[in-house]
Formats: sequence, C-alpha cells, structure tokens
Amino acid sequence: MLYVRESFSTSYDLEEADVCFLGVPFDSTALAEGNQRFGPVLIREALKTKISYVPQKGKNPFRELKICDLGDLDWVPGSYGITSERLKDTVESIFQTNEDVFPVFLGGEHLISLPVIEQLEPKTVVQLDAHLDRADEYQGNEYAHNTWTSKLGDTDFIRVGCRSYTEEQETQKNYMDTEERKAEIENAEEPVYLTVDMDVFDPRYAPHVGFPEENGLSPEEVFELIDIVFEREVVGMDVCEVASKELNNRTAHLAARTVLHALTNLC
Repeated sequence: MLYVRESFSTSYDLEEADVCFLGVPFDSTALAEGNQRFGPVLIREALKTKISYVPQKGKNPFRELKICDLGDLDWVPGSYGITSERLKDTVESIFQTNEDVFPVFLGGEHLISLPVIEQLEPKTVVQLDAHLDRADEYQGNEYAHNTWTSKLGDTDFIRVGCRSYTEEQETQKNYMDTEERKAEIENAEEPVYLTVDMDVFDPRYAPHVGFPEENGLSPEEVFELIDIVFEREVVGMDVCEVASKELNNRTAHLAARTVLHALTNLC
C-alpha cells in the first residue's frame, strides 16, 4: 500500500476541472527582497496545511469545486521574453483543453500578470496593489515588476490600495478610497481579471513582500472587494509577490486565504 500525500486532497484532470492552479515562479526584475520565485510553493504549502472551509462564506472550495494543479511554468531565469511566450502558450493550451476552467496563477513577481492579461484580453483589470506599476522603464528595463501596467494601454484598470507613487504618477484619484473604488468595480466592463499583489495588505498582515508599504488594507477590506469583483464575469486571477524562503510564513498563509476566499464565489 502506498502512503502518500498529494499537494491537495482532491486532484482532477484539467479536462474536467472547475479551477486550475499554475505557478509562475519568475522574479528576475524584482531586486528588492527577491525570493518571489518561491511564492508558488509557499502558497501551495499554506493551502495544503489550511482548513479549506471558509466560515465567513459557509463554503469549502476544495470540496465543492474540482481543482487541478498544473504545477509550475518552466520559466527561464533572466529572460522575460522567453518566459512570457511560454506562459502565453500555456494559457492558450489550458483553454484549448478546457474552455470553462477558471485559472489561478501563483506568482512570482507582478510582471507575470502581463502575459496572462495579454492572452486573456479582459476588458477590465482590477489591481489590488500598493503601487501603480506603470513606470515606463525601470533601471533601463522596459519590462519589470513596476512597469507592466504601462504596457496595457487598451485595458481599463481599477486600482485599489495604491499608496506609493512618484510625482509624475500623481493623479486626482484616491486609490485608498475603497467605497469609491467599489462603485467602479460594480460598473466595470466585463470580462474582468483580478490581480492581487500581497503588498496591498498592511505589512502587519503581510510582512513578507518585496516592497512593503505602511497603511495598507486589512484582510476584511480586501476580501470584501474580491467578493464585489466576482459579481462581474471574471476570467481569471493571480496572487503575486510573496517574497520569502520561509515555509508557513504569515504572508503565504494570507495569500492562501485570499485564494480560498475568492474561490468561494465560484461554488
């Protein structure tokens, strides 16, 4: 008899899955803390050790949904170009296999969102993030963790939680006004893609990120926003920027909670 433990207690083939996980452990442009490449394994480990029942929603996504874990993208360290093409090809293949599956991407640095969004082509991206990530370039690099939104000129962004930006990026919009952002999300053009940078949370909740910023959102605020997002048609989501080598750290567990909470909206 085999005594083994898979990543998740339930595992389905992609063809029949409701949800699929894909890790994207790319972190070649995030120079601050690094370690974002370990995000997928840290989030998976947290999901494996957490109770998957979400009391606030009265749902258990891992029992009520068919989950498929595809493992991690075979990325190329130092090459965003090759990695992005591999990611786009993989996303295309996922939907060729199962056009109804809901993809959850586990980063990695936030640049991994760019090829996914380019492939899925949502009308609106809801970005929960401490930073705008819309610089034209970073240290001479056009494609970096803090430039990726500037490459999506035809996509509408609804940003929530942003509290760190340059004078050139200053706008009249208060990204910390969650009530105003909720109204924008409720009227967002569909389909919608959700991207969560873990630094949107205040560092007291998520200390293990590459670029922590004080005065962030609480888990309750973020989860409420996620529920509003899922009132729209959502084509996929990602959770990025867990930066640590430490298993079972607080940020990874909060990332796992974020994924579980989001998935309750598909039950």
